[in-house]
Amino acid sequence: MVDTKANGHGIGGGIGPSRDGRNMVTFYIESDDLGETLAKIEKLGGKTVQPPMQAGPVELAMFADPEGNVIGLAKGM
Repeated sequence: MVDTKANGHGIGGGIGPSRDGRNMVTFYIESDDLGETLAKIEKLGGKTVQPPMQAGPVELAMFADPEGNVIGLAKGM
């Protein structure tokens, strides 16, 4: 796990194996309202991959940009 030591801002992270064995990297962007952010993304041509879900102390979601790159959203870091 990585702690950004950002005094309440920023997103920690980690390195580990994927569930299906494929190589991948996921970047997360901090958002105050994941649903609103996903709505804007879809309006601009992106697609929701994972709707908002609680994951411990944070809420996470994922989307694909128009090129198909998957990017994460995080709230509550």
